[in-house]
Amino acid sequence: MDFNKNISVIEKKIEYTFKDKSLLTQAFTRSSYCNEHRHGSKEYISNEVLEFFGDSVLSTAIVSMMLRDKTERYEHGVYTKLDEGDFSNIRSKLSDKRNLSKSMAALGLQKFLRMSEGDAKLGIENEPSVMEDLFESIIGAVYIDCGMDISKVIGVVATMLDVSVYFSGEAAPIQSFKNALQEWCADKKHRLPAPIYKTVSESGPDHKKVYERAVIIGDRTVAVGKGKNQKIADSAAAEAALEILKKESVSVQNVNTASLSALKLHAAKNKQPSPEFRDLGETPASTVNCKEYMIECRCMGVSISSIGKSKQEARAKAAEAVLKKLTKPEETVAEKTTKRTSKRAPAKNTHWCKRNTKKSDAAKKPAIAKQRK
Repeated sequence: MDFNKNISVIEKKIEYTFKDKSLLTQAFTRSSYCNEHRHGSKEYISNEVLEFFGDSVLSTAIVSMMLRDKTERYEHGVYTKLDEGDFSNIRSKLSDKRNLSKSMAALGLQKFLRMSEGDAKLGIENEPSVMEDLFESIIGAVYIDCGMDISKVIGVVATMLDVSVYFSGEAAPIQSFKNALQEWCADKKHRLPAPIYKTVSESGPDHKKVYERAVIIGDRTVAVGKGKNQKIADSAAAEAALEILKKESVSVQNVNTASLSALKLHAAKNKQPSPEFRDLGETPASTVNCKEYMIECRCMGVSISSIGKSKQEARAKAAEAVLKKLTKPEETVAEKTTKRTSKRAPAKNTHWCKRNTKKSDAAKKPAIAKQRK
């Protein structure tokens, strides 16, 4: 693919004409392409450095737009109807990696990426992280090409992102995965300890670090995420953890529902009241990082207490244990008689052995006395 043929198409889409076309070419060049074409005197440089610059420049452009459109100067300084939290929310929404990749997909610029044959076969250009990197690389290239004129960058950002929707407050909220996980753990249905994030590893050169962060809930490492900074890695870990916990919750809920339904049905068939449950609180073994709850289940004269990591789990286990007890087949008269006989038999044999032992001992004594004489 001759990239030079696509330059005018790209410039038209972002509404910016490059003075130095090589900067635009570099913005669309992945490291895999450089590695594959590293021969002779011609050496290509990837878009990684431009991406690094573009990440910071994008934040500056967004802040500049907020100052321009959402504030005004007056005699006492700067006046705005928004507070710090509102500005932070707008910036987070606009610079969110999902928003950047979505905007890039809408423009369709990822198809012009220069990459290795292997990457092309895998269709890596359509991965959200790759499209996000491309977005930032383009912003970095524009910033350098225009002589670091932030007003020119603002124009390109406004073209590539639908800024007006976010500034008007009409955009759907983009929830932070970390906040979502925090809320999930705090929910009464789950009652899990607050998640903690720890660095597992750091790799890559200084200008392109890759962080690996683990999210730990209680004494369990639930998931691990990667990213070019700790914030992104934490978000990836939280997203993965949410998916895992939700799947586990559905599985447990299905089991719980089955146990309770079966016990209620058994009680109804025997014309007995529905099972009753009593919350016995946390167990002595329960800790801040690993909660344990005890629930008692009573039904048809049977009472059993069970422990679970959540009250819902303990309730289900108690119901299942009671059901097993109630549905255990009764022993027949023949089985009971056999058990009694088997218990008595060893006692009779033991007596017999003792009597015979005494007789044999008595018989041995005269013989021993004769030998001594």
